[in-house]
Amino acid sequence: MKTNSQGGSPPPVTSINASRVNLVIIVIIGILSLASLYLGFKSFTEDQITAYIYILIGALGFAAIGYMLFRGGRPSSQTKQDIPQVDILTTLECPKCNLRRVREFKKGDYIFKNDEACTRCDGNMIISRIHKKKDPEKEKKQNFIE
Repeated sequence: MKTNSQGGSPPPVTSINASRVNLVIIVIIGILSLASLYLGFKSFTEDQITAYIYILIGALGFAAIGYMLFRGGRPSSQTKQDIPQVDILTTLECPKCNLRRVREFKKGDYIFKNDEACTRCDGNMIISRIHKKKDPEKEKKQNFIE
């Protein structure tokens, strides 16, 4: 495995763009379909069964191209949906004095983690709950529906 001259992490791996691969596949299928149609119409007077098979293969190739082009609708960059921002909270509890404190979630938080010193009794506060912030408007609507 290659690394940088400083001995760091390996260089990033380049990947082939999926849209280019699809384009290459479409071009190959198109060329083979045109060749099949050409052979079908060329051999139509000599052997009609073979001609029908070639024409059928060519038509199926173009049907496959149409399916590949129109199966996905709009490109994924246009169909991106906005993900709503959610406020995540962390609840801390002191096992000695039962003090509870709620703060914003920090990266690295997990349940039962010894986190901060208690402000009341000098004990260690433990993360007891990680949850999303309740939306009061949503609760009102939900209570109204019930």
